Amino acid sequence: MDFAQLHVISDICLLVEDLDRSIAFYTDKLGFTVLRRAEGFAAFNSQGVSLVVWQASHVPDVPRPITHSMSRTDHRACVSIRLPSVADVDRWYENLVGREVSFQRLPANYPWGARCCYFTDPDNILWELYADIGEAAA
Repeated sequence: MDFAQLHVISDICLLVEDLDRSIAFYTDKLGFTVLRRAEGFAAFNSQGVSLVVWQASHVPDVPRPITHSMSRTDHRACVSIRLPSVADVDRWYENLVGREVSFQRLPANYPWGARCCYFTDPDNILWELYADIGEAAA
């Protein structure tokens, strides 16, 4: 069985300029509840696929805030795949590197409580493979 049949898309991560403004919109306007928050990061309680917002300046491989005149190389979203364990993050990283997938960030532990690695698709959409490793930093 191949990667696509083994794992479902778990999170839709939106890269935003102003985290507080986005949290207010998703909670006040759309009725989401913040499930977890860390510096530059908020995850909302939702049905099915999780909704996450990241301040663009806090996301790996996005070194500057998003502006209204984004270039073709700027990331606009991040598709996240939750894996069962941190060992799976490392294993799938190796597997996909073997398939010549080019990674922007190697597997590493991040302060929001996950082990993650990042690659882009041919259209420069950012993808994240991650597994929870414990409580996120407050």
